[in-house]
Amino acid sequence: MRLAGRAVDDDEWIEAFVDRQPMGALGLVDEGSPYVVNQLFVYDDAVGAIYLHGAATGRTRRIVEAGDPAEASLAISEMGQLLPAEMPVDFDVEYASVVAFGDIHLVEGAERKRAALESLMEKFAPQLTAGADYEPIADASIDRTSVYRLDVEGWSGKRNEPDSFPGAYDYDAVRDEHEG
Repeated sequence: MRLAGRAVDDDEWIEAFVDRQPMGALGLVDEGSPYVVNQLFVYDDAVGAIYLHGAATGRTRRIVEAGDPAEASLAISEMGQLLPAEMPVDFDVEYASVVAFGDIHLVEGAERKRAALESLMEKFAPQLTAGADYEPIADASIDRTSVYRLDVEGWSGKRNEPDSFPGAYDYDAVRDEHEG
């Protein structure tokens, strides 16, 4: 890592960061070429695995099935404010990121798939209850969904979060102000 001072080796910080982030970029290798797709995910700290889901057919499924298991990475990041400087080359940005890597494979069995999908619902809709606010996950939905388990063999974290920075600004706010 070029900026070693930004490295994070605190597993508690990494787990908390991964738990609160909604989306990551899943990286796979497809016949020697990189393939990256954005995915919603949930991390299960009890088993050290990240669960993702997608269509029952498609490129991700084909790659994972061909590897049985395939190697994968999940890059998760969060951007903060931009940090200006006198010289453009010295501009910086607040950020935090984690890259997790390990083997990824299909989750087999309706009950295992259901448990992973229910974990995703708990993460993304904790205010809603199955059976009251939405229909419970139907068997037909489970059948047409691929569920993946990335067994985290390792991860690395990185962050740049200064306590204060004169002139720091929000990218979206400045962009919106100048587009309008």
